[in-house]
Amino acid sequence: MQALRRGIHKDKIARGYALIFGYLGLFLVVIGVITLLPLIMLIFYPSEWGSFLSFLIPGISSIVVGFCLMLLTMGKERAQLGKFQDSILLILIWLSAIMIGAVPFMLRGFVIPFNSENLKYSMSFSDSVFESTSGYSSSGLTLFNFGEDLPGYHLFTFYRSLLLLFGGIGLVLIVTSAISDRYGLKLYTSEGHNDKLMPNLAKSARLILAIYLGYIILGTFSYWILGGLTLFDALNHAIAAVATGGFSTKEGGLPEIIAAGQAGNYTNEFGMVPHSIVINITSVILMILGATNFLLHLFLFKGKIKHIIKDVEIRFFALMSMIMVPLFIISVWKGARYEFAGAPIGVRFFDAVNDGIFYYISAITTTGFTSTIPMPNLGTATILLATLMMCIGGGMGSTAGAMKQYRVVLASKSLFWAIRDSVSNKRMIYPHDVYRLGERRDASFAETHEAQGYILLYVIVLISGTFLITFLGLFGMADGSAGIIHISDALFEFASALSGTGLSVGVTSHAYFASTAINWVLVVGMFLGRLEIMAVYFAFYRIIRDIFRKETD
Repeated sequence: MQALRRGIHKDKIARGYALIFGYLGLFLVVIGVITLLPLIMLIFYPSEWGSFLSFLIPGISSIVVGFCLMLLTMGKERAQLGKFQDSILLILIWLSAIMIGAVPFMLRGFVIPFNSENLKYSMSFSDSVFESTSGYSSSGLTLFNFGEDLPGYHLFTFYRSLLLLFGGIGLVLIVTSAISDRYGLKLYTSEGHNDKLMPNLAKSARLILAIYLGYIILGTFSYWILGGLTLFDALNHAIAAVATGGFSTKEGGLPEIIAAGQAGNYTNEFGMVPHSIVINITSVILMILGATNFLLHLFLFKGKIKHIIKDVEIRFFALMSMIMVPLFIISVWKGARYEFAGAPIGVRFFDAVNDGIFYYISAITTTGFTSTIPMPNLGTATILLATLMMCIGGGMGSTAGAMKQYRVVLASKSLFWAIRDSVSNKRMIYPHDVYRLGERRDASFAETHEAQGYILLYVIVLISGTFLITFLGLFGMADGSAGIIHISDALFEFASALSGTGLSVGVTSHAYFASTAINWVLVVGMFLGRLEIMAVYFAFYRIIRDIFRKETD
């Protein structure tokens, strides 16, 4: 009888894979709601109603499946996730989001009333997964078909921006805003977040969302009222900048909009033409805010400026800016070239200052916005500098990607500490401390070891991806010509994908014979970079041990 009671009691506790799929159901409901959100645009663009099924079908399906999975844990007490089970759940969440997020792109051509001519605007499975991964990883690399006369232009453009928003802030953070610390903290930290703004994680998540939404609103008004963009373009670019994503409403990005205004073909609702300086300044401010640690925003609003100035990441960013901004300006000034009447021409110094600063901020914040000079025309020096900045990336606990500045600081300081300790008097004991997030604390050996290990792993993945793209490029162009992908271009493109930046020198396209394979390499890079690589390893490690019934805890 006691054994029976213990069995009944055990059945009322959700644990293991039942718990994992129960939590996954909650996230599927949220993903379904995200997929339905673009339908709000029908209020403003009712003529695009024929595209509503592209979002309704995957959105409702995700919600229904999510509710069914939630039944696995309904009415049961939830146990804690086991060791590395949070990583399994995280991988399932992101894979589900990417696959569901790809469906609207595949359904784009199925417009009511049905017209077979529109089917050519539907994206293939490979291209759709690429676009969805780029959005949710807040990368900004794109294969999207632009054009305001294409089916559901405003719905799909806004949808891409929403993917950036929720992917950049974090799917886990969105759901965490509604659940308690007990069920959300491990998953929250597994996604790459390591800071709690308040004692309660749910309140922290809601505060983070409020801060970012506030920045988006302010950025939208700056782009719209001061910069001369239309309200729709302003909103989408504000989202992309804060999410450090880089998607645009035009194929040529903000430079295309500015050029259209100069040609008299673009005005906003007030009859204003785009103002390039205001647009660039707004973009730079929003990109920096998006790439700054969550907690530093709270210090800013509380007036604790001293905590911000003394923070090790802020000082690192200031130091990098003093070094890199002049290098970017000089490299653009001396290396960038336009094509005019078939002949290359140089860049004026003022333009070099504008584009150099803009590309530096775009690269180190891993946003991927472009300026007036196309990326391939910037010259080798600028491209190499941008590659380095993309690998370093923004702050920990921000929407930016890459190695993260704090890890680079720790690795650099640990090298300095090792050299200092080796040449100093053995009787002297020097502190290994850093000022971070409002307090000075010791940097433990485990913390510095993790930073060094992650940077090494990041470099290994970067080299591997670069080699794969270079190898695939040997098969030539899709038109049969003998064009190949130079290793510098392959390095830049994969660094852009792995860091979640989105700047491109043209490798992301359908121009190459092996373009589909190349794009899948970039998809893997974007996925690994967004989940900071280790979560994927831990998930596979736990799954394999579970398959062979080996103890992990």
